[in-house]
Amino acid sequence: MKTDVLVLGAGPGGLAAAHALLKQKYSVTILEQRNNVGGLMQAVKYEDYTVDFGYKHLYSRIAEVHELWQSLLGDDFIQYVPRTGVLYKNYILEKDKKYRGLRRGMPLHLLFTSFFDLVKNYYKYHSRQITSLQDFAYSTRGEKFTRIFSQHFDERLKGRQWAELKAPESANDSGKNFLKHFFQQASKNENKQTTWYHPAKGTGQISEVLEKEIRQMGGNILYLQNVENILFTGNHITSVQVKTNGAVASYEAGSVISCLPIQAIAKLLDIESTLPLSGLSFQRSVVLVYLFLSKPAPFPHTSIQVSDPNLAISRITNYGAFLGSMVPAGKGCLCVEFFCMIGDGFMQQEDVTILERAINEASEAGILKPEYITYSRVIKCAGADPAASWEDYKSDQSRAELYENVNEFHNLYQVSRTGTDKSTFAGLRAAAAIIQGNKNKFNIETKPDVFSPWQMK
Repeated sequence: MKTDVLVLGAGPGGLAAAHALLKQKYSVTILEQRNNVGGLMQAVKYEDYTVDFGYKHLYSRIAEVHELWQSLLGDDFIQYVPRTGVLYKNYILEKDKKYRGLRRGMPLHLLFTSFFDLVKNYYKYHSRQITSLQDFAYSTRGEKFTRIFSQHFDERLKGRQWAELKAPESANDSGKNFLKHFFQQASKNENKQTTWYHPAKGTGQISEVLEKEIRQMGGNILYLQNVENILFTGNHITSVQVKTNGAVASYEAGSVISCLPIQAIAKLLDIESTLPLSGLSFQRSVVLVYLFLSKPAPFPHTSIQVSDPNLAISRITNYGAFLGSMVPAGKGCLCVEFFCMIGDGFMQQEDVTILERAINEASEAGILKPEYITYSRVIKCAGADPAASWEDYKSDQSRAELYENVNEFHNLYQVSRTGTDKSTFAGLRAAAAIIQGNKNKFNIETKPDVFSPWQMK
């Protein structure tokens, strides 16, 4: 079977690319391993609930992507105000001072002990050479403030200990005015973006609208397709072989767009890293526990970061706080996340064990009444890194090497990126490069090891 463009995976980047190419009359076939579209931007549905796949925070930093989402959803792309809480020893504190001021909801005893700890750490570090991120944070914010509001959650999310990370270049100057620096940090608002939007029916709504319009324009989306082999001559892909229901089919295309993880597409192309795939970005995974409730959640935050070292729960998303129609009126839905590492044994636990732990920890922390749970669901996402970022392509040399080798194939466009907006942008840029015959521009504008490659020319 022949097509102008073959898309491997119906993730946000692949869908955006197919949508743009079909507008220009290219023939496009999408091969998806699952039975639905969206990848990590798929919808999770139960009865009259339609919620996000895990925690989703849509940025408007890339104008081209934001405009696409607006055009697809219209009035269903609704404005909301994100509110992030911090769960610490049964207290829900605030990441943003605009809700409960500089105290962020801290009880007086915790505030005072944390402030005394700040002063103690200033004298501990003021004459020392600051070398690690942990030392820098403790010297300017104190150990307790740091661990409560950022360090514990960040280390669990990214799998990196702050004691092992380098301090900022200006670290040894900041201690001179530590109180000024502390109050400047405490006065900052958590969100730099001032206006936030979210699909009324969850981010999966974007994927489903794209799917509908792709089909209307003549695009072909095939489900339950397992890519078995990719044939190539030199650095040119000639065909892709897939298996479905025991039958093997072969597809030929002028261009191939891949939404697959970098290690998966590299394996299909017989590319092996000269370095072991032991970097953190290949080791992290996440488990999602959905709790559908007969009543709204007892807190107003859209999400809560867990910084209590006694809890295994890492983050909680409250879909009822997004103001859309993900959750029916008068009901609630929470997603309890556990960040884990390959080899720590958590993913191997039975679903019922993980569910019980999620319910027990959330109820003991006072953010859940178990009797309100009407249905639950556990989703294990092995290799779905909750903290993958552009920095991984700098810190994990094996990942950078794989990307460079994959990118040598001149008719292959690898669009898997961190963040739904970056993946979507990579898909749009891949489509533009195919139309213009200029892959070099795609390479520059979608560099995975740069925070904002869309600003590069």
